[in-house]
Amino acid sequence: MTVGRVTAVAWPGQEALATSLAEVADRASGFPGIGALPDRPIRLILAPTRQRYDSLTRGRLPLWSEGAAFPDAGTVVLLTDQPPNRLAGALRHELAHLALRWHIGRGTPLWFEEGYAAVAAGEWGRLDALRLNWQIARGERMNLDEVDRALRGTRGDAETGYALATTAVLLLYRWGGKGGLDQLIANLAPAPTFDAALRATYHITEGDFEARWQRDVASRYGWLSWAAAMGLFWTAISVVLVALVMWRRRRDRARRAAMNDGQLLDELHITP
Repeated sequence: MTVGRVTAVAWPGQEALATSLAEVADRASGFPGIGALPDRPIRLILAPTRQRYDSLTRGRLPLWSEGAAFPDAGTVVLLTDQPPNRLAGALRHELAHLALRWHIGRGTPLWFEEGYAAVAAGEWGRLDALRLNWQIARGERMNLDEVDRALRGTRGDAETGYALATTAVLLLYRWGGKGGLDQLIANLAPAPTFDAALRATYHITEGDFEARWQRDVASRYGWLSWAAAMGLFWTAISVVLVALVMWRRRRDRARRAAMNDGQLLDELHITP
């Protein structure tokens, strides 16, 4: 079925879902530094099962993957055996990959591409992976090459990788002030390398950015953040335990009162 410039392909039973997602894709806009998607046709394929998804993506993606973008073909593939409320966000993430690649071409690091897509889709929940990450809390630092490797790793490694990539792009966004990523995106297209775009935009090298980003992550997700997150958890557990203790004490007092009343009746030879 076709909605505007989007051609949706779905298996029986998913026609309504395909139409609604195609409408979302056709109206997609507001990508940081880019705005609306370039006026190019998009093909959206909905895979109802993991087997179908792996077949469509030729088994090249990890088992935790639920969406894929192929900018050269203008195609997005989504695994639809997940809650419907997650599909719109997953679609937005993959469309952000199309927007970025169509706007600036190749040459950006994987961490930037994934961090950009996460920011464009508003996937702030990914940052939760850092708030309880003990390795980061105790000061272990990953460099950006390690983030790229984590993004290709197991589900647990990838969750950390996505979270760290998101923090890196958010830092660049904050440095852009009111313009956000506008100037960086504008400089990425003509720049020969990502490092050159950073120099032209922020007057720093890629190495300088990595060091500043590592310090930013340490300050935001160090041991104080970890302790606060864990403190909230243990506070909730403590409240539950206190409530249980109070309930049990009230129950025991009621039982003792009932036993005392029964003993008194026995001593008075009164049958209740």
